[in-house]
Amino acid sequence: MWWKMVPEMRAHVLTQFAFTWLTLYGMYLIYVHQPELVTLANNALLGAGFVETSFSERVLADYYSYGWYTAGFSLVALEIGGVVLVWNFRARPDEYPRFQELLHELAVKAGVRTPKLIVMRKMPEFMSKTGILNAAATQSVLTGNKVVIMGPIIETLTEEEMRYVAAHEIAHLADWDIVAAFFVGVGNGALGWLTWIVFSTLVYGAFSNGWHEAVFLLSTWVVLEVTHFAYKLLAAWHTRTREYMADAGAVKYEGWENRVALITGLARIAHAMTGWRPFKIFRPDRNLFKLDWLLHTHPDIDDRARALQLNPEILADGNVRVGGVVVSDTEVLSPA
Repeated sequence: MWWKMVPEMRAHVLTQFAFTWLTLYGMYLIYVHQPELVTLANNALLGAGFVETSFSERVLADYYSYGWYTAGFSLVALEIGGVVLVWNFRARPDEYPRFQELLHELAVKAGVRTPKLIVMRKMPEFMSKTGILNAAATQSVLTGNKVVIMGPIIETLTEEEMRYVAAHEIAHLADWDIVAAFFVGVGNGALGWLTWIVFSTLVYGAFSNGWHEAVFLLSTWVVLEVTHFAYKLLAAWHTRTREYMADAGAVKYEGWENRVALITGLARIAHAMTGWRPFKIFRPDRNLFKLDWLLHTHPDIDDRARALQLNPEILADGNVRVGGVVVSDTEVLSPA
């Protein structure tokens, strides 16, 4: 167990482990009990019997079918996407050979199949300069384990940073995080589909149904939007816990002493993706009125550093000291 392998992080790992299962259970409750939640809310808002029972039952009659449809579509899309990635973007043997060696070495250490390296040599426009995605691990039945890197981020990393970044992705594979993310995504997709169907029924049936039915559909749509948003908050929280655990996995595989290499590697990648200076990389915007940071799928780098007991310090010149290393534009963030 990780709390034995990385004793310095025992409390943190146990906390994130608990959050992982609490968020999963919360999403399970929302998805499974959605019809009951809608009924309770409508009864409270509109009163029991506001519409005929046959109409209210018909609104959510196919609720669980949406989950099966979403699961089937997602599985097919995952497999097709995996084939496309391997066919078009699989790294050549002479492309980033050291990183491929590290992936194999760490996969053996973790007891998983060596992943194929997928290199998206030119990032899609919507991902460029946004930091949406820079590296990821994924799995599928037909094409197996894969590690995807976006753009030339590996070229910016030192040997030590490459080891920790590779170990982080291998930890995702070893912990089957992609499988959990698949089922979380299925629930999210099913709720989104249902919300859209109820809204479209409200819009297109506004004149064919009575006003009671229209109000009932509007109330149902509002309840679905609220519960779907709660589901998405839990999903984002769950994903952030898995990132913390993958960081702990990287430390488990590569050691505690040089863990600052993971943070400096993440800082290099963030700089390559966004062009931000160190103080902005380590000082995120947490505006409660915007709420968007609560939906982030990755923890902020400063939080990840603190979880590794490396406390970032913003210096007067805009650089950052973390774990005894000064992250600056001219040194750590320059190409390795």
